[in-house]
Amino acid sequence: MKTLPALLDTHIASGTTTLADLLKITRKDGAVYAFTSAADDVTIGGVTYIASQGLDISSLEVSASLAVDNLELTTLDDGTTFTHADVLSGKWRNADFVISRYNWASPADGVEVRMTGTVGDVRLLRGSIVAELRGLQQALQQPIGSVTSKTCRARLGDAMCGVNLATYTFTGGVTTATSNQTFTDSTKAQAADYFAEGILTWTSGPNTGLSVKVKTFAAGVFTLSLPMLLTVAVGNTFSVVAGCQKRLEDCRDKFNNILNFQGEPHLPGIDALTQ
Repeated sequence: MKTLPALLDTHIASGTTTLADLLKITRKDGAVYAFTSAADDVTIGGVTYIASQGLDISSLEVSASLAVDNLELTTLDDGTTFTHADVLSGKWRNADFVISRYNWASPADGVEVRMTGTVGDVRLLRGSIVAELRGLQQALQQPIGSVTSKTCRARLGDAMCGVNLATYTFTGGVTTATSNQTFTDSTKAQAADYFAEGILTWTSGPNTGLSVKVKTFAAGVFTLSLPMLLTVAVGNTFSVVAGCQKRLEDCRDKFNNILNFQGEPHLPGIDALTQ
């Protein structure tokens, strides 16, 4: 059962309140952003909540069922916090959030945590940003269990796979930039498609910290599955993991990991069963 701070509880019970909302968002890259719906900035628990963004949270309704608690926040697009580049490149995706309320006339009264969860879709509108906030029940919407499949169900390097990614992770730099999707690292001499379906993470340049899947690789030329939003230039550095295309032959010949292959490539298909 939730217990309110005594002073805040007394203030709410008075019937005449000066309450405002707090929103703290912690992105996966560790960046923390905090907003208040009050007219002035406030610092609580060492975190400064800014008022200039014009925070507006849709009606908050929390149910006791397993349905996902969804709501939206709207904030002004001043080009400094929710930048278009960060939104479109996915830096806000699945960020953790905490919604609280407090007495803006007496912040020392304490706060009431009302909802926690993760950020969903973020929409760019003219002059404003609208972000979907999803409750913790969202995790319960994910499928649990697995079905048979011809290809491997594990992710390269996870507990089911067991491959040591350090052995198959390489660093490099852009020596020729053809576009934001295609570039060359002349130092890479691996076989064609060695990095296909692998994950490339930028370690310098405008795209630092962003990861993208490699579509094809041949003779040092990388083609990404999607173009980077920000410019890819000569000298940008990256790390890249060898690609796993989930095939039995990859597991056997490339990673020497056949005993951990999580697929059933030899099961008869529906055509064989109905013959």
